[in-house]
Order: sequence, then structure tokens, then C-alpha cells
Amino acid sequence: MAEGTPRKIFLFTWENRYTLNKELRRWKDMFAEKNGADSVFSFNRENWDYGQIKQTIFSGWFFVTNKLVILEWMPLDTEKSNAIKSEELEKLTDDLMNFHIPQEVLLVCVSYKPDKRWRFYKWIDKLDKENSWQNLIKIFELLTDRELPSFVAQEWKDLNFSKDVIDALIWKVGNDQFRLCSEIDKLRYWKCFYGKDITRDVVEEVCFWMVEEDVFKLLDYAITKPELAVKSIQSIQDMWTDWNAISWPFAWWLRNYLLVLDYADHWITDSKQIASGLKQNPWVISNIVKKMPQIKEKRDLIKSLFEEVINVDYDIKNWYAQPESYYFTIKKVLLHK
Repeated sequence: MAEGTPRKIFLFTWENRYTLNKELRRWKDMFAEKNGADSVFSFNRENWDYGQIKQTIFSGWFFVTNKLVILEWMPLDTEKSNAIKSEELEKLTDDLMNFHIPQEVLLVCVSYKPDKRWRFYKWIDKLDKENSWQNLIKIFELLTDRELPSFVAQEWKDLNFSKDVIDALIWKVGNDQFRLCSEIDKLRYWKCFYGKDITRDVVEEVCFWMVEEDVFKLLDYAITKPELAVKSIQSIQDMWTDWNAISWPFAWWLRNYLLVLDYADHWITDSKQIASGLKQNPWVISNIVKKMPQIKEKRDLIKSLFEEVINVDYDIKNWYAQPESYYFTIKKVLLHK
């Protein structure tokens, strides 16, 4: 193919999912705006169907001329959450490498940690080198410590964060852009509610520590392997983690579990719809919905944990109980259930 003739297959890759997903969403929106909402097709581990994908790429559609087809987890992704079997990917690989992809089809593959030994990756890499002027492989790297402050200042410039606030936010929340987004959403609500500027003290009061990841793991164990949950809470305690550092993130996660359960009781299980209704990060709700069978089974445990951590939080803050009571309370509920 002569230089200057555009290829219509791209690979979005690497570990910065926030920037990658944002760019992918931008492509979807632009394509839909130009060609209509029915022109965008997205396949992932939840709706992966070889026959449907093949038909979408290679067959004409009566109402659609141009098509944007997104294939997540292809080429073969070594990321641990990948659930698509290599055999399924191999069948599609043969088609894409051996058959002509129609000119009206724009194909975007997404693989966070692609297996570079896989022939489909090598094929795209070869196309990328042959079309070096076009940049077919788009790499989204994690931001460096130097890049993070600029990212926060630019992404949320309407909030007019000072340098001190940005530094405090990154120090407390960490460098995960999804978590930063979630915490800044809280700060936005706080500013709208109180009508005041956001300061370092506000960040300290409103935002969760990075320990939230330990809290998420703890709650995950609580509904799947209670004995590991007890070890997890002991590990957090052994690190001399202030009980107050996990109190609100733990209660927040438990509250979300109960709210999603309420949606499920009303036959609503679409994570995007629930996230929109609760005004929560879609990633947070999606992770909860995936565990719905276990969560329903452990409904009483989740309710007990939520009630107990709220009560003990109140007791400690009002000098009715010692701080050590927080960890003891969680262990007691876990072991009793």
C-alpha cells in the first residue's frame, strides 16, 4: 500500500487506562456524531461473539455505511482480568489477516498488556512500521510524578486548584487517575454545597487515602473468603494504620454495595445505568455488579458490617469507645457470620 493511503486498523495499548479510555470515548463520540449512533460497535469480554463480530466487520448493513468496530482484549492481552480465550481470538486473527477489511470499516483494537509474541500483534506492528507516518499503535503510558500536577490542573481547571491543593491531593490519593477523578468529583460536590474554595484542609477532610485499595480487597474477601478478610484487617492493623483512615472508605464501599443491591432487587443490573443514577464512577459500580451473586448471598453480612462500622465510628468519635474497637468490631462481625 502506497504511503499516504490511510490504514483503518489501530491498536490502543498500555497501562494508562484513564487516558486510553478517554481517547477511545472521544473517537466513539466523533464517529457517532458524523455517522450516527448505530455506526459504533463495541465488543468486549461481556458480549464477545465470533460470528457477530465477523458479520459486523465483513458484511454490509442496510442502515449503516461507515462503521467503527472496537475489539477489546485483542491482540491477546496478558492482563490478568482478560477473560477471552486465545482460541476465540485466533479465529478472528485468521479472518483479519487473510481477508480484506472493507474500506468503510474503522477497526480499533484495545489491549492493555498485549502478548508481543502473538502473530496478530506482530502483524499490527509490521503495519505500523510500514505506515510510520500514521501512528497505528497508540501507546498510553502512565503519567510521571512531574506530569500529574499538570494533568490535575488542566483536567479540572474550572475548579482553579492552587499548587498546594494539587500537591496535597496527589500525596493523599496517589497517582491513579481514576481515583483522582473520583476524589475530585467529591471536592466538586463539596464546593457546590458549601460555596467555598477548596483548601488543603478540605482535601484532608473529604478525600480518601490510598488505603482504599486495601479496604476494597478487605471487602472483596469479606464476601468470598471471610478467613482471608480477618487476616487482611489484621494486616492493616499491624501496619499501624489509623482506624480513621479506613473508616469512611470502608463505610462508603459498604454503602455502595447496599445501594447496588437495592437496584438489583428492582431488576436493574446495568452498571452504566446504576452509576448514572448514583453519580458514581462506572468502574466502581461495574466491579460491584460483577460480584452480584456473592453479594446477594452475603446480604446480611454486608448490612451488619455497615451498621456496626457506623455505630463504632460514632462511639469512638464521642469517646464512648477506644480506637482499637474499630478493628475488633469488624473481626467480630466477620467471624460471627
